[in-house]
Amino acid sequence: MASWQDDLRPASFRGVAFKVESHQYTAGRRVTFHEFPNREKPYPEDLGKVGEQFKVDGYLIGDDIKAQLAKMKDAANAFGPGELVHQRLGTIKVQCGAFSFDESSKEGRIIKIAFQFYEAGDNRFPNNVDDKTDLLNDKALGALAASKNAFDNGFSIDGLPGFAVDTARKSVLQAANAFEKATKGLALKADQISQLAFNIRNLRAEVNDLIKAPSQLSQRLQDSFALLQNALGGNKDAYRAVSAMTGFVTVADSAPYNTPTREKEKTNKTVFDNFMQQTATINAAQIASVTEFSSTDEVAVVREELVTNFETQVLNTPDDEVFQALEDVKAQVVRVLPDQDSNLPNVQTYALKQTTPSLVLAYDLFENVDSEQDLIDRNKIRNPAFIVGGQTLEVLDVRST
Repeated sequence: MASWQDDLRPASFRGVAFKVESHQYTAGRRVTFHEFPNREKPYPEDLGKVGEQFKVDGYLIGDDIKAQLAKMKDAANAFGPGELVHQRLGTIKVQCGAFSFDESSKEGRIIKIAFQFYEAGDNRFPNNVDDKTDLLNDKALGALAASKNAFDNGFSIDGLPGFAVDTARKSVLQAANAFEKATKGLALKADQISQLAFNIRNLRAEVNDLIKAPSQLSQRLQDSFALLQNALGGNKDAYRAVSAMTGFVTVADSAPYNTPTREKEKTNKTVFDNFMQQTATINAAQIASVTEFSSTDEVAVVREELVTNFETQVLNTPDDEVFQALEDVKAQVVRVLPDQDSNLPNVQTYALKQTTPSLVLAYDLFENVDSEQDLIDRNKIRNPAFIVGGQTLEVLDVRST
């Protein structure tokens, strides 16, 4: 007869396994208790669901306890939500809060650990309709996990000579340069850019250790993309900056790949490039889904760019799990962009016959001056006071909305 323990699942966080000693679960409803004068019965007002919380106490055990702890610390310190496999509740998307560990000289092969996890949601107001963007984010998280797993299993410098190790090192340094370049000339959030700059510095400083630990390296790179996205915010500049990194390719030397060592060097390069391109494409899709575009035409261009990028990544990956995960995100991109509820205007052309100030033209076209700035920006007008006649302008059909 099977015992209750047979139904427990092996616990892990961000793919790092650990043993569970005890856990506490908190949920329920948020209630405000109202009591009124001269009224016998109180009124408990239901304000919605309490965010689920999980307090987990466990331990790591084994002769490789130092390596296990390093992986667990990286998982706990990684930016953003991650996947918790709970013994009883299954797979849950959580945000890790406080993490602690306790060592004892009497128990050299055991380290006790403790987590505080919170149910991971989205920073948005409640919506009573199906949120396609939430579904896209869920698919994106799955694709990021699949891409990371492919990298962790495919990238290795074990047994390689110095020149091949140096190639792997240069790949990481080129990635750090690419993250730095992506922020040039853009408006950034001060606190977030400092975190990104710190992460880039650590990529460079710890490159020799990171290339020996593919799982830690891939996590650092994905954290860099998340920090870049947060620093830029959800806007068109952020989309362009991250989208540009979908073409990331490491620069290799000209030596032919005609030996087993050279072939492994080439494999590492390909795995690294694919991982960077896939992660950039997935992040670009997430940014686009929350970006405010000015017209349906603009959204359509972005959608076609993303679909093309996803199709390129799908063709380049030999991993079946990554293939399907990227296809799933691509399908959601087509659903989300454009959002049919956004009621965006279309772009139309207007033949300007005579020289006219932008303010006058905006009023003539739309009977308001609110669209003047878009008219200037969209047509890159240098002198709004004198828009030269005889040219064709792009204007928003704002009266159709």
